[in-house]
Amino acid sequence: MNRYGRTAQQHWQTYAPSAVAALADPARFFTDLGAQAEAEVSDLAARIASLTRPCSTGPYLVEVARLQTARRTAEEVVMAELVWVREPELPLELAPREEWEQTRPSDENLIVWAERVQNFPDSMPSTDELEEMAKTWAVSVEFLEGLVATEPPRDYMAANQAALLEAANVRFWRELRPVHNR
Repeated sequence: MNRYGRTAQQHWQTYAPSAVAALADPARFFTDLGAQAEAEVSDLAARIASLTRPCSTGPYLVEVARLQTARRTAEEVVMAELVWVREPELPLELAPREEWEQTRPSDENLIVWAERVQNFPDSMPSTDELEEMAKTWAVSVEFLEGLVATEPPRDYMAANQAALLEAANVRFWRELRPVHNR
């Protein structure tokens, strides 16, 4: 087993032990994965190096650095694609917040909603609908009412960034919990 296979095996044993336990032949799997990673790193490093200008007239160490940079870049790409497990079994405290931030509904949606209500006051939701919306966004009904009452709503959002951050934290943990309790 090469170094890529060993690295993958250690990573998976730490972050996805149930996936390793489900493998019929872990040694063979990680040996094959390591060989595949090594082949892909070599291929990608060569392609990256071909895109950069060789320094035939420059010092030897400059050329070595160029080729090493190409290899390290290729390793990063291949390791991300092949080796690092996509859904590691992390404790709840180490959950993937960045991914959630990229896919969650934007707070801008609240501003758009408030502007629409301001422009068409008859579209103000009922008390039950406001309570449901407050629950969904993890804010208080008073927060939503204050958002609608302030012109422009963006000023209210800017003045209440701490409440928005806390609401985002609540939604994050609420949405993450079912994933980790499967």
